[in-house]
Amino acid sequence: MGNGPGHFVGNGLAELLRADGHKVFVESVEPKAEFRAEIQTQFELYGLLAERVAEARRDGNFPLILSGNCGATLGAIAGAGTKRLGVIWFDAHGDFNTPETTTSGFLDGMGLAVAAGLCWKRLASAIPNFSPLAKTNILHVGGRDFDREEKASLERVGATVVDAAAIEQTNVRDALQSALLKLRSAAEAAHLHIDLDVLNPREAAANEFVTREGGLSVMQLGEAIGLIKENLEINSATVAAFDPKYDRQAKTLQAGLKLIRQILSSE
Repeated sequence: MGNGPGHFVGNGLAELLRADGHKVFVESVEPKAEFRAEIQTQFELYGLLAERVAEARRDGNFPLILSGNCGATLGAIAGAGTKRLGVIWFDAHGDFNTPETTTSGFLDGMGLAVAAGLCWKRLASAIPNFSPLAKTNILHVGGRDFDREEKASLERVGATVVDAAAIEQTNVRDALQSALLKLRSAAEAAHLHIDLDVLNPREAAANEFVTREGGLSVMQLGEAIGLIKENLEINSATVAAFDPKYDRQAKTLQAGLKLIRQILSSE
């Protein structure tokens, strides 16, 4: 999945955005420490990213984070500079495990739990300007592969969950509108997090971790982004977890480029 960001850039993302009238600056964030370890290095990267996001916002620029892993959103929300921040988290998975509940030990499966202040608190506190999100300001959308108790845990702490089944049973607007109105009443702005495995792999395969059928269509995700923009200011965005080797026909690449352009569009 670490090849996803470079794949977007190498296939014309910056040029497309410039053609749309945006100022575009591309920068890679790399760890400085010579010793690399999954947890330590990840949190180092989150801290460096938080500084870059804060700088971009001070300069009046929109921070778009392209990341292999979902945890990068921790740096984005720390750098947002908004106390009443909401997070809208599109993901096939819950990402709401903790070290006590995970069965895989995968740090990326804990990203949203860290953002909510439930685990890795000491390391998270070292991220510049990080503070846990208000749990009621979390909206998880499109999930279909929650680990045991993840969905119940999200709802128990006050987060709102609109899973893929709820969208399939009604439609995007009916499924999301009340949740967005609730978030709008509590949050000044929102960070938009999109793990591309929220998409149906039959239409756009994102990575190896998509194990269940179903998921949102590209059209549904685009409609959801449009609805979010009607209701809230999006002040930063993460697009994560794209592994190009699972995208042999470039369908996910094209979907990602289209969705990114929509996020940044003024319309």
